Amino acid sequence: MKREQLAAQFDLLSRLLRISRDNPFKIRSYEFAARTVRSRLSAGELTEQEIYDLSRLKGIGKAITEKSLEFLREGKISKISELGEAMPPAIFELALDGTVDPETIAFMWKDAGLGESESVLAFLKKQREDLKLSREELARLEERLKRGP
Repeated sequence: MKREQLAAQFDLLSRLLRISRDNPFKIRSYEFAARTVRSRLSAGELTEQEIYDLSRLKGIGKAITEKSLEFLREGKISKISELGEAMPPAIFELALDGTVDPETIAFMWKDAGLGESESVLAFLKKQREDLKLSREELARLEERLKRGP
């Protein structure tokens, strides 16, 4: 696994936690982990030793180290799957895509009660200009939501 792949996993994890409206401290910890992985690790393949070395840095705790090792060994972070399974598939797809900001996705799901692809897409179409989505981005999101997980 490469440095950028691990950093992207921490970015996704923080995004999913934002959408779930989880503990802000946790969210910031994973955002910090993504930045730290990008800035401190070599660009090549990751090693367990590099991950253990990272764990010595302030702000990189046990949970981040364990998730880094899990990703290195298994190619995935199970917490991401766990969070994805707790969300409607359309919400998870938007999270994976990254075009729509997590606060908007959280609003759609948690406040407006939207979760089905059709209702999510209708919201995005209606709010396209306010969300600053281009027609191309909206078309891509529509295709992704229709295709599903």
